[in-house]
Amino acid sequence: MATLDLDEELLKDEELVASIQNLDHSIVDIETLLESRMDIDYNSLSVEEKIKHDLLIAFALNSLYWVYLRLDGVDPTSHNIKRELDRVKSTVDMAKGAMAKKNMLRVDKKAAERFIDHALWTPEDKKRRSQPIEKPNKKIKFDENGDPSK
Repeated sequence: MATLDLDEELLKDEELVASIQNLDHSIVDIETLLESRMDIDYNSLSVEEKIKHDLLIAFALNSLYWVYLRLDGVDPTSHNIKRELDRVKSTVDMAKGAMAKKNMLRVDKKAAERFIDHALWTPEDKKRRSQPIEKPNKKIKFDENGDPSK
């Protein structure tokens, strides 16, 4: 009879009931996410999508095990799961770096060589500059028909 009274008291605690409902909704969301990721045709994914998929599943499952240990009263920081989560996090960082490197801008070597060649002074440039350059008349007059007059 005492446990029944305790259950009724717990049900009256609105904050506890709200926390339990929030936990229930979160569990349903996690199940939905994992089921949707597991239903994907893995062979049809690109390499980048496979990497993201594998890392998501590994991190989600390890995180869920961390939560399970916490709920069971075990300190997960002294458990091997801590090392495993750190390993997954470092792999996520490596994958991000590799994907960023793939999208980096590349230098067009031939274009860069042309820029440098034209920017550098050579003695031939001095010879070309010493020759008089005919400058065309900048002021062109047009007749009534719109044709340039000579």
